[in-house]
Amino acid sequence: MEVSVRIKTSVSSKTVRNMESARVSTQGTLVEKEDGKGGKVYVWRTDLTKTKEFWQEWFQGLSKSFLAVPLPKQLIMAGSDRLDKELTIAQMQGKFKYDVIVESGHIVQEDNPKALAKSFRSFVTTFHIHEKADHQDVVTSVSGKQVFIRPA
Repeated sequence: MEVSVRIKTSVSSKTVRNMESARVSTQGTLVEKEDGKGGKVYVWRTDLTKTKEFWQEWFQGLSKSFLAVPLPKQLIMAGSDRLDKELTIAQMQGKFKYDVIVESGHIVQEDNPKALAKSFRSFVTTFHIHEKADHQDVVTSVSGKQVFIRPA
């Protein structure tokens, strides 16, 4: 498959909804290989199906770990994502700030960077994080990994 077809597939599958972004980010996920007939094709750099046995394990206990962080928390999801029961209850109890970025696929920061920035700004303002930065740790999540930001 040609790169342009892979890019269009990323957009049509709604993995990425921003064509400009897909043109930039999709190319890095592809590698050129020989097709066995003397031609070349582009395939995904990482065959995610080889990690299938770990998919359940990656998410087990994730909601509980997120909720256990004793700091202000924000969970940002794409328009098509849903909360599990544990997160739904915690969200209704106000245990974290929850935002849904509509018109976004899996890669929210590329599809709607302005809405994401607005959400972050609201979080920082609501929880006075800009005022607490010298006194308190701040936690965020990047690709499912918790990142602690500690004052210098």
